[in-house]
Amino acid sequence: MPTPAKSLDNMTKHLTKDEIAARASAEADVLPHRKIKRPSRISKDTGAKRYWASILKDMQGVSILDTLDANTLAIYCEKCARRDEMQAYYQKLREQYAKDPDNATIRLMIKLDAEIKGSEDAILTYASKLGLTPESRNRLAKRLAEQEDEDPDADLFA
Repeated sequence: MPTPAKSLDNMTKHLTKDEIAARASAEADVLPHRKIKRPSRISKDTGAKRYWASILKDMQGVSILDTLDANTLAIYCEKCARRDEMQAYYQKLREQYAKDPDNATIRLMIKLDAEIKGSEDAILTYASKLGLTPESRNRLAKRLAEQEDEDPDADLFA
């Protein structure tokens, strides 16, 4: 697993003024330039549509996602909505089991719990790929800062 990237505010490493400026600029640039358009398949799914709106509202002013990420974000939103449905069903099963304990219900709960766990792992993977986690945003900022540090003429004067 790679070392988590730190944001400029949390860095203890000694940086030059140019490195600090490049890093600060990169962190500011890790935020969308064009409005991302929701795929039509999400329009019929109220849960996924709610997640879509919430994420875009939270990311307003941040340019991490662009139109190329629309399908990946749609999958992420659909997975979140399905996970919510599974959790609601799991809660109903728990209530049913509390009233009338039986082996069939407990087996179904165990199977559903495993599916929820798998879904949550996939959701975290998508969130990381989309830059929705703090670690992934810092990693993107670090990568942009390193690109700005590279001198395009460095190979001319070996």
